[in-house]
Amino acid sequence: MTTRWGILATGRIAHSLADAINASNTAELVAVGSRTQEKADRFAAEYDNIQAHGTYDGLLADSNVDAIYVSTPHPQHVEWTIKALDAGKAVLCEKPMGLNHAEVMAMVHAAQSNHRFLLEAFMYRMHPQTQQIRDLLAEDAIGELRHIHATFAFNAPFSETSRLYAAELAGGGIMDVGCYPVSMARMIAGSEPTDVAATGMLARTGVDLYTSALLSFEGGVGAHVATGVGQQLENSVAIFGSQGSMHVAWPWQCPAEWRVTLSRGRETEEFTGTSASAYVYQVDEVDRCIQAGMVESPTMTWEDSIGNASVLDRWRAALGITYPQEKPETLAQPVYGRALNTANTTMPRDTIPGVGKSLSRIVMGCDNQPNLPHAAAMFDHFIEQGGNVFDTAYIYGGGRIETLLGQWLKARGIRSEVAIIGKGAHTPLNRPEYCRPQLTETLDRLQTDHLDIYFLHRDNADVEVGEWVDALNELHDEGLIHVFGGSNWEQERMEEANRYAAKHEKQRFSVVSNQFSLAKMLSPVWPGCVSANKDEFRAFLAAEELALFPWSSQARGFFTPRYDSIRAGESSEFRNSWNQPGDEEMKRCWFSDENFDRRDRAMDIADHKGVELINIALAYVLAQPFKTFPLIGPRFLWETTSSLSALDVELSDADIAWLDLAEKR
Repeated sequence: MTTRWGILATGRIAHSLADAINASNTAELVAVGSRTQEKADRFAAEYDNIQAHGTYDGLLADSNVDAIYVSTPHPQHVEWTIKALDAGKAVLCEKPMGLNHAEVMAMVHAAQSNHRFLLEAFMYRMHPQTQQIRDLLAEDAIGELRHIHATFAFNAPFSETSRLYAAELAGGGIMDVGCYPVSMARMIAGSEPTDVAATGMLARTGVDLYTSALLSFEGGVGAHVATGVGQQLENSVAIFGSQGSMHVAWPWQCPAEWRVTLSRGRETEEFTGTSASAYVYQVDEVDRCIQAGMVESPTMTWEDSIGNASVLDRWRAALGITYPQEKPETLAQPVYGRALNTANTTMPRDTIPGVGKSLSRIVMGCDNQPNLPHAAAMFDHFIEQGGNVFDTAYIYGGGRIETLLGQWLKARGIRSEVAIIGKGAHTPLNRPEYCRPQLTETLDRLQTDHLDIYFLHRDNADVEVGEWVDALNELHDEGLIHVFGGSNWEQERMEEANRYAAKHEKQRFSVVSNQFSLAKMLSPVWPGCVSANKDEFRAFLAAEELALFPWSSQARGFFTPRYDSIRAGESSEFRNSWNQPGDEEMKRCWFSDENFDRRDRAMDIADHKGVELINIALAYVLAQPFKTFPLIGPRFLWETTSSLSALDVELSDADIAWLDLAEKR
């Protein structure tokens, strides 16, 4: 079977791919799409018998097309890749796949959701020359890896109207060709850098003219990468090890007569070969994967593309480069190129007296967002899945998280449709007099005039509960908060606070945000943390009709495959993540025989129902006899999707009793 190709956009690189398709024995060029019919016709006239579409949408609707090559300028990659995947097409997207990690994450999630093939077009990765590099490294031909030197740069005349120098087109060396040495260095090291430091010169348009970066990997391995659009470099790769080195003079274009030079002491060995264009190998790899039913290629996996984008983000951040599309004032719409869909109300909702709107049963925890593009992608997706409650706190990220949420809310214009949870008065500033100034700052960051729900982030037993109740009632009566409660408060203090409120005819604590999950927390995750897992606390919540907003509702990785690695004594540290719970934390907080038993029982139910283990853990929290609105803290879109699947899981009373270790089967 031959893969039938359509090319989306008609720039110079599109011709390179079209020529490769025609040179391949596995592919057929059948269509092209452009923004105008004239450009599409002009491109089609250069090739035999291909359909010319005057719109990109027309190309995506073409039933004769199996695979789409997205060759638009960088900022349009994400929109048209996702639209192509949604249209059921396989996609080869020109590098860099997205402007940032968030865009690549969204593209990968679209490929996962549609179960369609997606590959970032680093054509050198498929070439025999690169395979020779991999083979020599696998054979330890240079001994223990020590250092990598990779460069790709050229000197183009400066022009503010040039694609290469335009900030709105994501110009500059890092995105145009710097992505190559970064991808090569990461491939050679076989891991993600622990640190990225950079220096360089910016053009007056704000993009990088030339720059170099030092990538630090575990084990003392360093990679010096350099790029630029205003500086010519050697454009080669050198790899140094304890027993020798490798040098590749033309690593990126991959010439027809290729060469890898291996040096060990005074001995030099040449590995050579002849080959077709690197683009042909790329086209053939897409066909090979599609015919095999694969959705990603081992030559450049989805994780690899996400990791590469993350390093490019860090490189740009070190130089202070932000593209216009990434700024709050230009955050016009979601990455998929259409208005946010707020009409989905399929996620179960419930109410809390005093809030004034129904609340999604799952709450988006806002403490894992490294920047605005990532936050926007996560928040947009949550809204489109039917979620509408967001949890944040005064201390998260030193205020950065509240600021990101506020910028997104303003850009989307949906404040009235969502509920915002805020928290304040955290240790050591956990006294009533800190509530008002912190809340004022929180509201400024969020760009709103009230919080729907407010929690005292920690208790302070040295403060009389009446002082807390009085301070919160002042804020409530002024309309700054609608309902309030305690986070990490003991049952006795909650009861005392509500007795005081009743006696003085004041608003009571009506919500709680303590830790609660199927696995019982053995040791506080952080100092001052309190769990609601005790039977007495659960009975109290039900009797007093208090709504619980449990944090760490899925026990911070205990119900994921990380558990198996840690239990086996292996490292489970994730790559491409941040604020990630460590292995020692998991053992300290969750490892006990009772929790192991609960996990095993949850696994049995998950196997019986055909769902993920994590879904059973979250479904357990949702199935309590009191109102629960569990907080989740996804770092990636697929983690949100996985968590939301718990809403479709029904647990019987017998299931709950068995998970509570109250019954045997």
